[in-house]
Amino acid sequence: MRRVLQYAWFIFVMRATGFLPDFTFIMRMRGWLLRPCFRRCGRNFQICSHAMIVYTSNVEIGDDVYIAYGSWIQGYGGVRLDDEVMLGPYTILASSNHTRVGGSFRFGVGDARPIVLERGSWTGGHVVVTAGVTIGRGSACAAGAVVTRDVPPDTIVGGVPARPLGPAADASGGALDRAPPP
Repeated sequence: MRRVLQYAWFIFVMRATGFLPDFTFIMRMRGWLLRPCFRRCGRNFQICSHAMIVYTSNVEIGDDVYIAYGSWIQGYGGVRLDDEVMLGPYTILASSNHTRVGGSFRFGVGDARPIVLERGSWTGGHVVVTAGVTIGRGSACAAGAVVTRDVPPDTIVGGVPARPLGPAADASGGALDRAPPP
């Protein structure tokens, strides 16, 4: 019953605030109102309009998390967004896959496995992350990527299926895996 109430509150808040512009203040207010919906929710949670999260009771959100417009998160298998995670527009996190029974996927039981986005990771627009994937600390997923395997820390991945494109760079443009200058 609690899960139903949490989900109902999520739907109510998103519909009641969906007409408001996605200014920082509004996104923070929306995130604050949604805190009771999740297993855990940190401070400064920002969520844009038209985002959808199902099975909210299986979702953990860290501090300073941002979820962009139109993102869809399926929490059935569990989803953890660590501190400073950003989801780009229309990101999909699907924590359950269909299974086949009698030659059909229609009535197969879901194969649920958790998705974890570690501290400081980022998904570009239209990224799909499948069940059981961990995206490492400080990693980025290029727009349109379909992430089917774990992503090592400080790596940029892209493509379908996603493959490493190189090390993530810091603000000065230098690769993170290089030694700092003397």
